[in-house]
Amino acid sequence: MVICLFGVRYRDDIDWELHRKLTDDMAHAVAGMPGFISLKFYKADDGDQIGIIRFRSREDLKSWRDDIAHRGAWGHAPKLYHEFWVQNAETFDDYVWIDGVHHDRDQTDRFQMTKDEVLKSIATDRS
Repeated sequence: MVICLFGVRYRDDIDWELHRKLTDDMAHAVAGMPGFISLKFYKADDGDQIGIIRFRSREDLKSWRDDIAHRGAWGHAPKLYHEFWVQNAETFDDYVWIDGVHHDRDQTDRFQMTKDEVLKSIATDRS
């Protein structure tokens, strides 16, 4: 599994309608990509906002990076973000503790989301 962690700092004069449309468009696009596992957004108490996208392989993540719709959205970034950062990493250790017992195991199934679940989570983030 590979993980793309990204964060944003919005422009003071951000066009929120454009942001909503691009977020919806990108959620639709990424959820349909081969190897896609999940997409989640989080906001810390201090205002930092991050997203986490999981893919099965490095090649799947690169396919998303090079996707024509995704690349097209990059042109709008200067209108939306003061800063947008990305860190990509490969999972090298995968385990879970259950009732105090350590289990080494692939957790892809824990994070797997359907396209409908991704779209629902995007809508929920706005409520």
